[in-house]
Amino acid sequence: MYIESLKLKRFRNYSNQMFELKNGMNLILGDNGIGKTNLLESIYLLSTTRSHRNDDEKDMISFNEEFASVEGIVVNKNGRDKLDIILHKKGKTLSVNNILVKKNSQFIGKINAVLFSPSEMNLFDDSPRERRRLIDMEIGKLSTSYMNNLSNYLKCLKERNAYLKQGNDKTVLETYTEMIYKPQINIIRERSAFINSLNLYLTYFYNEISGSDNELKMVYQSFIEETKDEKIMLDQIDKTYERMMERDILLKQTNIGIHREDYQFYLNKLDVSKYCSQGQKRMVILALKLSLVQIIYQIKREYPILLLDDVFSELDSNHRSCLLRLLPNSIQTIITTTDLREVNSIRPQDVNIINIKKGE
Repeated sequence: MYIESLKLKRFRNYSNQMFELKNGMNLILGDNGIGKTNLLESIYLLSTTRSHRNDDEKDMISFNEEFASVEGIVVNKNGRDKLDIILHKKGKTLSVNNILVKKNSQFIGKINAVLFSPSEMNLFDDSPRERRRLIDMEIGKLSTSYMNNLSNYLKCLKERNAYLKQGNDKTVLETYTEMIYKPQINIIRERSAFINSLNLYLTYFYNEISGSDNELKMVYQSFIEETKDEKIMLDQIDKTYERMMERDILLKQTNIGIHREDYQFYLNKLDVSKYCSQGQKRMVILALKLSLVQIIYQIKREYPILLLDDVFSELDSNHRSCLLRLLPNSIQTIITTTDLREVNSIRPQDVNIINIKKGE
């Protein structure tokens, strides 16, 4: 899979710009603050229908403009697709091959992109919501059923919370509670399987990047234990909500469930958020991203697009070389950089270089 071309109109600091991209290594070269990250953001938007930088979609529309558009031509194993997103003040419009798409879940994953961003250095110290958001998005790009279960759960959760704000009849509350049982079981199983898959690769990639011998593991902290027997899981959930009912009524909200779960990273059994340096954390995130690439390839049988934003700025030359060696030759990689010397181990003939100056 790769993006053949990208057209941006009124998107951030791009008024009307077309980019031709190579199926291979692409370097986005330019000074800081001139739009390199905006270019990667537009590709991530086509992949996930959202920005990786903030939740307010209006921020992606150029100042004093009414709308913005991002158009991408993506080539995959099934052919070629034209993807369009139009952002406007009241939301966004999605289309595939000029046919409108009503649900985000029908659009997500048409372009499969994995992004490294310096902002993700906060992943370990951020609230659990940010870690859930990352994993939900990555699983969602691979599993429509996951997105459907998550959407169904959040809808039922909203109804349960609405009732808690206005009523406290336990019989009625039990009815709302039972509606969130089944989707949670499906979500827990998919989350657990996904984390198990990640753990098959994390240690290998971390050690290859760092040149060390360590064990890196991601732990899924589910509010119940996952088992093969659905009845056992249902019983666990039922007892948990029964135990929490008085607290939920008192606080007028649902205080436990898959919307409160978390994930933690451990390097040699030590919590990464507490014991690792910034350099180690950067390599943990890179190991996570490269592991995601492999999982996507195993499931989809084609590589995603790898977006690396300012990835080399805090890596020394040895770690840069190790990272570049790990990138599969058949994957489209788009790297932003201010200095070509950061990638001097790549042969110039193997690279498509795009120079950015003031959004052009």
